[in-house]
This record gives sequence, structure tokens and C-alpha cells, in this order.
Amino acid sequence: MIDQSAFRDALGTFVTGVTIVTTYDGEGRPTGLTANSFNSVSLDPPMVLWSLSLGSRNLPVFRTAKAWAVHVLAADQQELSNRFASRGTDKFEGLDCGDGPEGAPRIENCAARFGCTAKFEYEGGDHAIFLGEVVDFERTPAEPLIYHGGRYGRVMPDGDRPSDADTARLLAEGLILREGVGEDADWRLSELGAAQLRLLRQIEGR
Repeated sequence: MIDQSAFRDALGTFVTGVTIVTTYDGEGRPTGLTANSFNSVSLDPPMVLWSLSLGSRNLPVFRTAKAWAVHVLAADQQELSNRFASRGTDKFEGLDCGDGPEGAPRIENCAARFGCTAKFEYEGGDHAIFLGEVVDFERTPAEPLIYHGGRYGRVMPDGDRPSDADTARLLAEGLILREGVGEDADWRLSELGAAQLRLLRQIEGR
């Protein structure tokens, strides 16, 4: 018997991007969720896939959707990722969302966007796997948001290190604590940072 917690931790060693998938429900209301289970499938025809827990309350909406869009989030869109991973909130509040050519809600300023017509659904264990044919896509120069080991991150060139501005922002937001000074300083998560980490780990099951 495989230890599920250890299995999830092992999967967490694989670095992924962070996406928001959007569509409309049967009454025309926008629906969206955060997912990192996104991957390419085919170039000809252009197809992508993503998966959703069979226990998700959003599952019926995506099972009947004719089109959906995958938004690859930019490094400065962490707040959007948290919002769309949470329950009981109006995820689209304050967002000026039009529609993409495929007919799904559009989230602006992402690193990339793939508008798809829904083609196939398969069940794989405790998840539904959705395949879509890409009918429109966009790419911007924005740096992508990444996810690794239950934490957000960002792409950095070889030999680079977090900027002083990034470090100051994390400290100001109360996500990390610094012990010591100079190069010998140690960093650790604050209670707030640890709480956010627990929230991030819920993303994979939504």
C-alpha cells in the first residue's frame, strides 16, 4: 500500500506552472478554479489537458462545458491563484473579464492563455481528465508563476538569487522570518506563511 502523503510529497518535487481554468455554467455564470495539473498533448491538432478531482463541486460545470480556457499565471498573480483556489468567495469580483474567441471568460495579464473547445473526458483514479483542442492562444513576456513542493516560486536565471525587493516584500507580508544577519542569516516560514502553505497544498485536489 502506497503512503498517500509521501506520494504527494514525491509528486511535489516536480516543478509546475500555476493555471486558472475558466468556463461558464449552464446559466451563463463564470466559473473558474486554480489547477497545476496542466500539460500539452498534441501539436497537430493542438491539444492540451488538465485534471480535476471527482469530488470537486465544479466538476458538473466542466463536464457539460462546450469550451474552457487555461490561463498560465504570471509571477505577480499569486493573489489570483489563492482566490480561485478558495471556496465561498466571488472569484470574479473586481475582474474585468471579456470572452476569448472560444467563448470562455478571459483573465488578463497572464503569461499565456489557451482557449479550447472541449473534446474528451476520461476518468483516471480519483480525477477526471479533460482534453481540449486549442482554437486560440496568447503568449506575453510576463514571467510565469511556478509551484514546487507546496510553495509558489518564480523562474530565475542561473546564478541569480531573490532580489532585495522580493525579500523585503515577503518580510513585509509576514510570510517569512529572518534570524541572524548577513550571509549567515536563516529564513523560516512564519505562522501566516505556514497557513498559506497548507492552502497551496489544497490546490492539487481542486
